[in-house]
Amino acid sequence: MTTRPGYVWDATASEWVEIGQAAVLAPIKYQTSQPSSPATGDIWIDSDDEVPSVDSTLYYRWTKTMSGGETSLSGTDNNSLALKYTPGYESVFINGVLQVRGSDYVATTGTTVTGLTALTANDVVMVESIIAYSVGDTYTQTQMTSLLDAKSPVSTTGLVLLNTTAFTAQASVSIDNVFTSTYNYYQLVFDSVYSSGSQAINLRGRINLTDVAGTAYDCPGVTLSRAGAFTNIGVNGGSAARIGTTSTTDDTFINAEFTTTGNNLFFKFYGFSAIDTFAFGGGKVAGANPITGFTVYPASGTMTGTIKVYGYK
Repeated sequence: MTTRPGYVWDATASEWVEIGQAAVLAPIKYQTSQPSSPATGDIWIDSDDEVPSVDSTLYYRWTKTMSGGETSLSGTDNNSLALKYTPGYESVFINGVLQVRGSDYVATTGTTVTGLTALTANDVVMVESIIAYSVGDTYTQTQMTSLLDAKSPVSTTGLVLLNTTAFTAQASVSIDNVFTSTYNYYQLVFDSVYSSGSQAINLRGRINLTDVAGTAYDCPGVTLSRAGAFTNIGVNGGSAARIGTTSTTDDTFINAEFTTTGNNLFFKFYGFSAIDTFAFGGGKVAGANPITGFTVYPASGTMTGTIKVYGYK
């Protein structure tokens, strides 16, 4: 805390002596410069010595020299600053003496101080206060939580769930607009897929809600049985890519990873069904335009299960 030095006039030494080194004999003068004609025992308190500058948006100082007779304070001070304070956080000084809130004065409005004993001419009154600071144009914690929850973490390398599709007894399932420029890679999980018979599961790429047909599929792949038999399921210039085999009673799990380059969709897959068949392979789908989705379907009949699509960088 900064203190303001007080001085008492020593006529013998013809100099001002700091209080504490001489007796206090006369009324205090509270002003910014020493009196020109002091009397023996006069006390002078320097009202602006060693007072640091303050941020008026956080701490406010109002200082005014009185004309005499005032019992309230308001308006502008010696420096043309308007009186303001935060009620309950103000301090009122008269000639450097701290006044008692609620006893020596009343300060409830934030812009006026009342209830003072009538002041005399040249009394210096100071009102200091901590000013309540309000930060404008900001989000609350609740708003920020909502915004963060709603925003996909596209800048991370973790998987981001883009689509979940559950289906029952469907001849085919199409999922559109999941391959975009937002992600570099995609993972498709075919979970608990059953079919109306032991069937091959095929995949086609889609452009603008339409399957890519013709001879756009070059996809080497094989199946491996528990007995150790390999079966070629690859196609060269085919109309679809086989990515697994389903059962009528047992779960089938198929995982496929995709990436798009220009108009081509590249992928690899592996899967297992409880009829003891493991399938794996990969390939390419060539499109006339960027491929944005896919269709999966059994070779015949229908299928039931869930497909999830994830994106990642």
